[in-house]
Amino acid sequence: MQITERKIDDFKSDRKDIAPPLPVVLRLVPLLFYCSIAVAVILSSVFAIQFQMAVQKRDSHKASTDSLSSQTQDARNERAALESQIKKATDTQSWVASSRPLQPLLVEITRSMGPRSSIVDLRLDRETDNPSQIKMGLRMNADSTKQLDLTVEKIAGLNYRAFSPTQTLGRGELDYKATLVHQDPLRQQNEEAQQ
Repeated sequence: MQITERKIDDFKSDRKDIAPPLPVVLRLVPLLFYCSIAVAVILSSVFAIQFQMAVQKRDSHKASTDSLSSQTQDARNERAALESQIKKATDTQSWVASSRPLQPLLVEITRSMGPRSSIVDLRLDRETDNPSQIKMGLRMNADSTKQLDLTVEKIAGLNYRAFSPTQTLGRGELDYKATLVHQDPLRQQNEEAQQ
C-alpha cells in the first residue's frame, strides 16, 4: 500500500527569540484571572450564605412581629373586657348610690303606718333621664285620709316635694300617686340668703 504524498506546512519558526518574552507583570494576568474566578466563587458563596441568613432573620422578625401583633390584639381584647366590666361596675355603683336616698324614704313610709293601716302595694319608679324624680304609687288599706296625711307629712320631712298628687278611696283601700322631687335644704337656704 502506498501512501500518497501530501505537503504539510509547518508554521512553526525554527528561529528562536522572534518575540521577546512577556514581562513579569503580564505573567500575573493568568494568575489574576484564576484568582478572580476563585474570589468570585468565594464571594458568591458568601452572598448565598448571607442571603440565607437574611431570609432567616426576616422570617424570625416576621414571626416575632406576628406574635407581638397577636399579643397586642389579646391585650386589646382583655382591655375591652375590663372596660366593659368597669362600666358595669360603675353602673352598678351609681345605681346603688342613687338608690340610697330611697332607703330613708321607704323607712319613713313604713314607719308612718298606724296600727290599723298597712301597705298593700308600694311602687317607686325612677326614669334614667331624670333620676331625681321618683314616681310613687302607694296603696294602703285605710278607711280615712288621716293615715295618708301622716305619710305625706313624713315624706315632706325628708325634703321631698309631691307634684301632681292623686288619691282615690274605694273598697277600704286608699290609692295615692304622686311624683316626688327631692329638695336640697342647703340649696334653699342659699337661695333665701341671696334674695
